[in-house]
Amino acid sequence: MKGEKIIYMNAINVTSEIAPLKKVLLHRPGNELLNLTPNNLTRLLFDDIPFLPDAQREHDEFSHILRENGIEVVYLEDLMAEVLELGSEIEDKFIRQFIYEAGIRTPKYKTLVYEYLKSFTDKKELVLKTMEGIKIEEINRAKREVEKSLVDLVSEESDFLADPMPNLYFTRDPFACAGSGVILNKMYSVTRSRETIYGEYIFNYHPDFKDKVEKYYDRNSSFHIEGGDVLNLNNKILAVGISERTEAAAIDELAKNIFKNPNCEIETILAFNRPVRQGY
Repeated sequence: MKGEKIIYMNAINVTSEIAPLKKVLLHRPGNELLNLTPNNLTRLLFDDIPFLPDAQREHDEFSHILRENGIEVVYLEDLMAEVLELGSEIEDKFIRQFIYEAGIRTPKYKTLVYEYLKSFTDKKELVLKTMEGIKIEEINRAKREVEKSLVDLVSEESDFLADPMPNLYFTRDPFACAGSGVILNKMYSVTRSRETIYGEYIFNYHPDFKDKVEKYYDRNSSFHIEGGDVLNLNNKILAVGISERTEAAAIDELAKNIFKNPNCEIETILAFNRPVRQGY
């Protein structure tokens, strides 16, 4: 109704980076780390290959300490699986969007990857597979042999049709909370751009968040911004760094969306210009 103010139910309420933590979103390091190789290491923004058992052990100890202190721990992969369990229409949309964003353009492989992902009956296993990457060797060999293309002839079995997403355990980067809203980011690096697809579906469809969270920025916007540059100082002031991964134009767009929103308490956005280097 025109002029009506929509009151959100505050599924998210973050006004400080140092106040007592109540609920946190994590991603447990998975097989995506096993799919790091010397050939794709630099492209996927890693300097070395982490040892997965140690990474998982340290993560589990970290999450255990959080729970011991009364903090609710939720997992990105669990929330996304719950979204896919809502119905086949959402699952189909997600799979087709994943295939497109993975850069799979060959008609045969689009079909084979779609059929492969649809074969997962366990939705969490499906989500984890999209995170860990898909190799050519995983796709049904008999179906690939029916009609060989030039792509098949020049590809190795170990080549990836969809790259892994090894940076996913940095869950603050793809989206950040600000007040009662979320900043769903456009990532700086092409290799990380697909990470925000999970946030898109969670905030659009998950019953805990659908129609309950303000959206201050969208992953389809023109300018890149990442959550590591966003700092909640209090309920009135938000700080954002201008950096290698966050453009000033993105902060302009974010500010316009925040200030025109009648439900937002944020009154001031401080933009800090800092060195445009990865180390910062």
